[in-house]
Amino acid sequence: MAHDKFKISALVAAQSSASHDRAVVTPIVLAGGQSKRMGRDKALLALDGVPLLTRTCNSALAVSNVVYVVSSRDYVGVIPKGCDRIDDRVFNGPLYAFAEALNQIGDKLQTNWILLLSCDLPYLDSETINQWILQLDQVPDDAIAYLAKNPRGFSEVLCGFYRIESKSSLIEYINQGGRSFQQWLRSQTVEELIWSNQKIFFNCNTPDEWNAINHITEIQ
Repeated sequence: MAHDKFKISALVAAQSSASHDRAVVTPIVLAGGQSKRMGRDKALLALDGVPLLTRTCNSALAVSNVVYVVSSRDYVGVIPKGCDRIDDRVFNGPLYAFAEALNQIGDKLQTNWILLLSCDLPYLDSETINQWILQLDQVPDDAIAYLAKNPRGFSEVLCGFYRIESKSSLIEYINQGGRSFQQWLRSQTVEELIWSNQKIFFNCNTPDEWNAINHITEIQ
């Protein structure tokens, strides 16, 4: 099982290698939510003057030559250069958006892993992603996903890795009427991504959560 504790010298050397190999994962950013609890579009919330969607895309672009953004909105000027937009034609939640992306780009993929990210991850950074990527070769072959758990015991389904082979079971689950990441993954083999800094997985869902982040930023 992979851990976030490495010998510094080995980590630096491996990170250098990973930064030059940008074909390990294909990032997909989901930005199609209705932001009902927030009351406004979360993707456009600006932290330090940069929209959350832009920040997440930039972190993903640092580890891959192409990033796909799934959305029903154009987000002109918000989605950075180097990202390809996929129209969310189903608009039926994140699981369906993920499946829609795989249906549209599956034949183009040249990597074994998908890095799936929600657009509202204010603490995510490319250095952390690179360290996670270094651990992928330790994931058992029968595991279709590499995901962290949160304090409630659920997997962080919108900030983690999925093998491209997961598409078949995902489509089968959806065709049976399924809509929940959690229920789908219960029938699959998932390797746990253990990471000490749980703040990385924090996403903004309510005005109070957003105000707390801005307060922290202001006092730093």
